[in-house]
Amino acid sequence: MIYKNVALHNMHELLDDETGKGKIFCRIPNNLRLMLNDSAKNNALQATGSEIRFNMVGERVVITLLNTNPDQPSIAEVYQGDFLKSVHAITATPTEVVIERPEHMDLLHQVTVKEEALFDTALTRVVLPWRPPVKLISIEGDTALPRANQSPSLKYLAYGSSITHGNTTIRPTGTYAFRTAQLLGADLFNMGFGGGAHMEAEMADFLAERTDWDVATLEMGINVIPRFEVEEFREKIDYFITTIAEKHPDKWIFCIDIFLCRHDFLGNEKAEAFRAIVKEQVQRLDMPRLVHVSGKDILTSVTGLTTDLVHPSPTGFEQMARNLSFLMKGHMG
Repeated sequence: MIYKNVALHNMHELLDDETGKGKIFCRIPNNLRLMLNDSAKNNALQATGSEIRFNMVGERVVITLLNTNPDQPSIAEVYQGDFLKSVHAITATPTEVVIERPEHMDLLHQVTVKEEALFDTALTRVVLPWRPPVKLISIEGDTALPRANQSPSLKYLAYGSSITHGNTTIRPTGTYAFRTAQLLGADLFNMGFGGGAHMEAEMADFLAERTDWDVATLEMGINVIPRFEVEEFREKIDYFITTIAEKHPDKWIFCIDIFLCRHDFLGNEKAEAFRAIVKEQVQRLDMPRLVHVSGKDILTSVTGLTTDLVHPSPTGFEQMARNLSFLMKGHMG
C-alpha cells in the first residue's frame, strides 16, 4: 500500500490508534482480521516481514515509530538496497529513525551491478520489527515512491505459525521466511501469525484471491495440535489447500507439515496424524505444482531448537532457510 509517498510493503491497512496518536500497521484487511482466532487477530498487527520503502529525494528522512509494549524488545533495520545501513531499538517513547543518504552511493551502485543484487541500491528499506505492534507516528523528508524494477520480480508468500512469523529471532531479517526469500532471489510477503495459523476458510479465501504472489509455502499443523481433533484438522486442510491450489494451478505451492518439535520426543500420535493428512491432501489433489514438504526435512537437528523444543534458534532458522530454498529451487528449476 502507498502512504505519504512511501510504499508500505506487506501491509494492507493503517489503523487509527484509539489515542489518536499514530497509525497501527495491519498486514491483512481489518475486516478479515476480526473474523480470525484471537492469536491471529492480535498478531496481524505485528509487522513481521513488512517494510517502509522509498527513494530519497533529499539528504535526510526521519521516520518516527513507537513500541506499543515496553516489555518486549523491538528492533528495526535500515537497508540501502541489499546493504545494511543501521539498526534501531524502538522504544515505548517515540523513536526517531534518522536516515541520511549514504556517502558512497555511486560506489555501492557499481558494486551491486557486478554482484547482481536483489534490490536497487537507491531503494531505502526500513525493515520493521517482527514484534510487538509498532505505531507509525510520522514520516519527515522528501521521498519518491519505489519503482517496480527496484525489487525482485519473484514474489514469495509464506503462511504459517509463530515459526513463520519469526518468534525467537533477534532481528526482523532473521526469520526463516526472510532468509528463504533472499536465497530464492524473491521479495517476501510474510503471513505468519504466532499461535494463529488455524487455516480458517476466510484466510484461505483471502490468500486464494491475492494475485500478487508467484510462489507460496503453507506451514500447517503446529498451532492446532491441542485444539483440533484429527477429523476437524482434515476438514480444515481439505478446504485450505484445495481453495488456494485450485485458484492458482500454475503457481508453485509447497505444503509444509509440522517441523521437528517436542511432540516428536513425547510420542504424540496426533502430530504424526496431522503430518499424514497434509501429505494425503497434496497427493489427492495430484496437481503438478503442488508439493508436500516434510517439516522434519527442513529442520533436521534438535540443536536447531530453543529450550521450548518448538521454536527454532537463529541457527535453526538459517538451517531451515537453506534446506527449504534448496528444495524449492529443485522443483522450480
